[in-house]
Amino acid sequence: MAKNREPSFSLNEFKKWMESQREHEVRRNHQIGTKVESKVSLKKLLEKIEPEEGELYQLAKDFKREGGTLLQMDGQALLVEVNSGTFIISRLFVRKSDL
Repeated sequence: MAKNREPSFSLNEFKKWMESQREHEVRRNHQIGTKVESKVSLKKLLEKIEPEEGELYQLAKDFKREGGTLLQMDGQALLVEVNSGTFIISRLFVRKSDL
């Protein structure tokens, strides 16, 4: 015989959680367009970049020399644009540019 179980959260807690999710999304979207740069060497970039558009070596070289622009965030994965194309890289290997 199954008992009717109360939810483990209240409506008020759920509303607070939803609001925090919206705030997080706004903060994340605010970072789109930000200039970013590599935290690692060119050799490491060649191992970590997943090209979307462009040639791997040129993408890595451009990113190491000039940085890039953050186009999209999906969890830990970032889509970055440089002069020679776009690529995906983990946010672990990227920092916000001081320029």
